[in-house]
Amino acid sequence: MTNYIIGTAGHIDHGKTSIVKALSGIDTDTLKEEQKRGITVNLGFTYFQVGEREVGVIDVPGHEKLIKNMLAGVFGIDLLLLVVAADDGIMPQTREHFEIIKFLGITNILTVISKTDLVSKDRVEEVKLQVEEEFGLKDFSTFSINDEPINLIERIKSKMVDGNEEKEDEFFRMPIDRVFSVKGVGTVITGTSLSGNVSVGDQLEIFPGNETVKVKGIQVHNKPVQTAERHMRVALNINKAELRRGKVIATPKKMQPTLILDCKLQMSEHTLQKIKHLETIKFYYFSEETKARVKLFNQKEVQKGEEVYCQLLLETELYASKGDRGIIRKINPNQTVAGIEILNELGSYANRKDSNYLNQIKLYSEGDTTSLVKQYLLDNILVHSEDLRKKEFDISEVNEEDFVKVENYYIHNANLCQLEEETISILDTFHNENKYVYGINKSELKSKLGIEVKSRVLNGILDLFEEVEYKDIVKLKSFEIALTEEELKMKKRIIDYLGSTFKPPKYNEIYMYFQSREFENVFFSLVKKGEIIKIDEDIYLSKHQLNRLIQVMKKFFETHEVLELSDARAILDSSRRYVVPYLEYLDKFGYTIRREKGRLWRK
Repeated sequence: MTNYIIGTAGHIDHGKTSIVKALSGIDTDTLKEEQKRGITVNLGFTYFQVGEREVGVIDVPGHEKLIKNMLAGVFGIDLLLLVVAADDGIMPQTREHFEIIKFLGITNILTVISKTDLVSKDRVEEVKLQVEEEFGLKDFSTFSINDEPINLIERIKSKMVDGNEEKEDEFFRMPIDRVFSVKGVGTVITGTSLSGNVSVGDQLEIFPGNETVKVKGIQVHNKPVQTAERHMRVALNINKAELRRGKVIATPKKMQPTLILDCKLQMSEHTLQKIKHLETIKFYYFSEETKARVKLFNQKEVQKGEEVYCQLLLETELYASKGDRGIIRKINPNQTVAGIEILNELGSYANRKDSNYLNQIKLYSEGDTTSLVKQYLLDNILVHSEDLRKKEFDISEVNEEDFVKVENYYIHNANLCQLEEETISILDTFHNENKYVYGINKSELKSKLGIEVKSRVLNGILDLFEEVEYKDIVKLKSFEIALTEEELKMKKRIIDYLGSTFKPPKYNEIYMYFQSREFENVFFSLVKKGEIIKIDEDIYLSKHQLNRLIQVMKKFFETHEVLELSDARAILDSSRRYVVPYLEYLDKFGYTIRREKGRLWRK
C-alpha cells in the first residue's frame, strides 16, 4: 500500500499542531494559504515525506467544544499520534480522544510526549508510565520544538504497517469534510477516500440528494493527479451541486439510504451516564451528525463498560456501510458515552423481544455469512436475487438442495412446504365455499398468500405443487364441480336450449327462460368448466357447437383462400350480429388471421 494517513489526537495546547508543522513545514492553523494555492488540502490537512512515501496528516482540534470537528477528522486514518504534554500529563480531552480512538477501531497508536524541554527526564518517564498504566500503550516518542523531529520520524516509520489491501470490487467512497470555491476553478470538495479509486472524467454521485457530478480535476498533497486511491487525502474539483459537510460522494448506484442500523454498542469504561431503551442521542458518523434513538433488545438500559447489540433508529437517512464505526454522545450532558460498529446497514423493524432478529445481528458480528444467508432465506418466503446482491449475500454458500429457484426468486424448502400447505388450505376452503366455481383467481390467491409476484413467478411456484393445477384460474386437481341429479337435468336443458344452430338465444333470453338461482349456478359452472363457451357478453355456444363452427370454417378454407363476412354469414346461416363475434373469437384464439380483404386460415 502506497497511501497512508496519519492523524493526531490529544488535549488542547499539548502541541499537536506544532508537531505537524515540524514534520511537514506547514502550519495547519491558517486558511489563507489554501485559498491562494487553488485545489489543495492543507487546512488541518497536510503531508510530509517518510522515506519514499508521501504521508497525509490530519490535525484535529483538542478543545472540548470542538469535539465535533475532531470526530470529522479522525476517521479513516492508518496511524494515530496521541500527543500528551510532559508538563500536564493526561488531561480530560486526552481521555476522551483516546476513548474515541478505541471506539473507532484504531489500534495503531504512537504516543508522542511533547514539551520535553520544559520538564526533567524523570517527569517524561513518569508521564510514559502514566500513559502505559491508564491506556495500555507502550510505543513512545518524544518531541520538543527546540529539536529536529528526526527521532519522531523514525518512530513513525517503524509504526507504518500496511493495513488490509483493497478488494478489487471496492467502489469509491469519500465522506465530504470541506466544501469551498476557488476562483477560476469552481467547486472543490475534500475528504479522506475510504475505498476504491477515482479518476478525472469519472461520474460520481452525491449522497443524500442523488445528484450526479463529473470530476474535472483531482489533487493529492497539492499535486494534480489523474487518479486518487484508497486512504488518500483528496481534493476533487466537480461541477456545482447541493453540497455540505457530512454528505458522501461515491461511485453511482452503489449506496442505499437507511433509517435503521443494526449495531454493536460499546459503552465507555469511564462514563457515569446510562443509555436507556429508545433514548434519543447524537450519532456521529464520519463528518455527519444526526439524532437517533437507541433500541435495546431485552433490556431497559445499558451502563458503563457494557457491550450490547442494538439498533439505531435514525432521525434522518444515512448512507452507511457494514463495518463502519461511529460515536454516540449524550444530548444532556453533551459527552461521549459509547462507540458503535455497524454490523448491518440495512436493518429492518424488529420487536425489542425478537430473539431471532437478535441472533441475526450476532451472526453479522461473527461474520458467519453462511448462517446469515440461510437465516435470511428462512425469514423471507421469497428472496429476490437483487435483495441478496444488496446485502452482499452469496447464495452459493447455501447447499443447493436446501432451496429452489423460480425465475429470479429463491425459496427455502421449509418455506416452499409452508407455501404449498397454505395454497392447498386456501383452495380447499375456496372449493367448499364455492362449489359451482371451478377455481380461484390468481390475483386473489396471491393476496391470500401475502406474496406480490408476477403471474409467471406464481406459475413457476404452482408447478412445484403436485396437488394443484392452473390455467387462468387455480384449483386442486381433485376438485370437480359435482352437480346434483336436479342440476344435471338443468345442465341438459341449458345445452338443449342453446340449440344446434349458429343463432343461439342471447344470455338475457336464456336467463328469462329459466329464471332461477339454480340456473345461474349451473350455467356459470359449465362456463368455468369449458362446456359452454363465452363468445362475447351476450353470445354463448356449447362446446360441441363451437367445435362444429371450427370444422365448418376449416372445410370452407379447403377450397378457398380468403373468407369474407358474407361468406361466413352464408355458411353459418347466421346474421352479422353473430358472425362478427364468431370471427373475432377465431382471430383471438389463432384459428384465423384478419387481413384487409378478409380472413385467412392459420396453417
